[in-house]
Amino acid sequence: MMKNVKIVLVSKALISFLLLIMVLSSGVYAFHSLYYESVFIAGISMAPTLNGAEDHANEATVDFGIIDNHKIALKHIKRFDIVSTYYPDETDYDLNTNTLKKDARKKIKRVIALPNETFEIKKGLLYVLNDEKFELVKYPFKTIPEDMSNFTEKDTGGSITLAANEYWVLGDNRQNSHDSATINKPVKYSNLLGVLVAIEGTGTLYIKHYRCSNCEKKFNEDVTVCDECGNTVLPVYDLKNKQYIWPKYF
Repeated sequence: MMKNVKIVLVSKALISFLLLIMVLSSGVYAFHSLYYESVFIAGISMAPTLNGAEDHANEATVDFGIIDNHKIALKHIKRFDIVSTYYPDETDYDLNTNTLKKDARKKIKRVIALPNETFEIKKGLLYVLNDEKFELVKYPFKTIPEDMSNFTEKDTGGSITLAANEYWVLGDNRQNSHDSATINKPVKYSNLLGVLVAIEGTGTLYIKHYRCSNCEKKFNEDVTVCDECGNTVLPVYDLKNKQYIWPKYF
């Protein structure tokens, strides 16, 4: 009789424990899904830090993770944070109306220089003005090329002073990144969309459908021109076959 009572008590405790785990897991999942924004790395501009696909190659294996897009995160951006952003030029904006283009795509880049700073990049290295003297700030991450001594493509050609709402962003893959150095402009605070929190795994990049860059009509097959408005039709990507890993936090 006593043995049966113990079995019942153990069973109840086990069931209660499993229910608690389920509730906690559901809470964590809900918080994760509602609080953060999911992101996947479609391009190679942040290699070797983040793994993407060259030219958004269909069926390529790429990293995915989460971004914090809340104001409190954007207000506390630090040097070398990885951010999601749009560019303040014709890449993403209609300069005649100063409105975001419908086909604008989010960019993942690293913050190199902060608001109100005077800095320069010389032979790939970062120098920031401090007490009227430019000081070398070492990169705590790997770049492509790893040796910057002969790489001058992203050099500023002199010092730049950023305004109170401006950030200078670059891709870790200096040889294959469209960034502040390419457009010769910083991104503004209003262009920033979020800060990378973690990479959570890998997935397979695939074309979900095609969409007109103007009227946003969807197509299930590969067409180049919209049959309704005559504008360019672009592929819309998504991930499948997600494989989760222990998160890599940034």
